[in-house]
Amino acid sequence: MSNIRYGSGGGIYRIVTTTAQTGGIHFALDCTEKPGGGPPLHIHETEEEYFFVTEGEFTFSIDGKITKAKAGESAFVPRGMVHCFKNCTNQDARMLVLFTPGNIEGYFDFGLPLEDGSIPSEACLIERMNAIGPKFNVIQVEGPSPL
Repeated sequence: MSNIRYGSGGGIYRIVTTTAQTGGIHFALDCTEKPGGGPPLHIHETEEEYFFVTEGEFTFSIDGKITKAKAGESAFVPRGMVHCFKNCTNQDARMLVLFTPGNIEGYFDFGLPLEDGSIPSEACLIERMNAIGPKFNVIQVEGPSPL
């Protein structure tokens, strides 16, 4: 199976560390987001999420507080906290995302390519997110993103 997943807003997520490799302790993605890309507001009930920006800049909403992180900077989201991120620039941006514990790995199967190998539509990705989210304690939050 490919280690590439797709995110809402045109993101490309490459699995770089699996839960099997860390005994369930961590799961990590290398995320590239196009301008305007990023997930909707959501909550992880059982994982902390650490972001380390490697290229460009991301804007984060974490528990209602808006912050920015450039290459070499990071952001942290404790479990149970409403959050999202977005590439608010006009260039691609990239970051390493680390989840602790790593049980959330299977959730990202929402971004698997379609059977014909094509990239899922935005509507398909959102439908998959909402369908698979409860299994991995990921709750989509209603309402507009502040970003």
